[in-house]
Amino acid sequence: MPIQIIWGNDTKSCENKIEKIIDSNISEQWKSFNLSKLDGNDENQVFKALEETQNAPFGDGSRIILLKNNPIFNIKNDKFAAKFEFSAQNIPDSTFLILFCTDKPDARMKTTKVLKTLVKSKKAFESSYNLPDIWDYDSQVKHVKEISRNLNINLDENAAQAIIESIGTESTKLDNELRKALLYLSATDKNLLTVKDIESIFFEQQSNIFKIIDSLIEKEISQSLNHIYTLINQGEPPLRLISGLTSQIRIHTIVLLLADENDLSKISQLAGITNPKRIFFIRKKIKNCDPKFLIDLMTKLLDIEFF
Repeated sequence: MPIQIIWGNDTKSCENKIEKIIDSNISEQWKSFNLSKLDGNDENQVFKALEETQNAPFGDGSRIILLKNNPIFNIKNDKFAAKFEFSAQNIPDSTFLILFCTDKPDARMKTTKVLKTLVKSKKAFESSYNLPDIWDYDSQVKHVKEISRNLNINLDENAAQAIIESIGTESTKLDNELRKALLYLSATDKNLLTVKDIESIFFEQQSNIFKIIDSLIEKEISQSLNHIYTLINQGEPPLRLISGLTSQIRIHTIVLLLADENDLSKISQLAGITNPKRIFFIRKKIKNCDPKFLIDLMTKLLDIEFF
């Protein structure tokens, strides 16, 4: 596995993957000689990383070159492309190149097309780790359960939902807080984390995007701002929060404008709703809402997202 492409906004999971590769392949005694960490924000360091891939390791184990903020698959640069294509074909079997970036490789880039060829021939491996969308509650629950399972924490019924409401879904925060829960379980000689335990461990104000939407629809602006403040304090990226709010207001606006439409599949398709049953709940929530208010609200959110 000489080339590892790792990308995604779940930086904690990306970092865990990188550390796993390093720990599994580098000899501890030779680590200072065989591990290079470089920053892709500096063009010179990008070339240095690609040049270092041609060197075999010192002593035992493998050699690893880690390039963070990797620009090779997202920024058009003919010199990057030529150097990457040459280096990729000449990496020693015992040398690894790890290219990490939060952005997905741009399929239009020449380097990304080269990457696809390398992945097909198993000369490169691509791993992606993205946080679940803020409006995708089922994926958020799955994400929490997976992190809990990795920490050997058994969750009681509805515990994952209680964790989301208490601390959000950002992986670094989840990992830190769930380690506290692990200590709590150990100290109390329990093997199952319950909703009551979560209420005892986590004291942060419960808030999520759906509470923000409800507050905005009810025109309780100060309450919605409190929920937003809480989510940001919980580690929710502001841009992802704005994107989520815009998406949800868009859905509510479409459902309201199609109040006389009886074909739920048509509404679902236009609004991007995967579960048509959700339309009944949205309609109940917005039955007294003015369409102009929602359209103005969506316009303001789009303006914020644009700037």
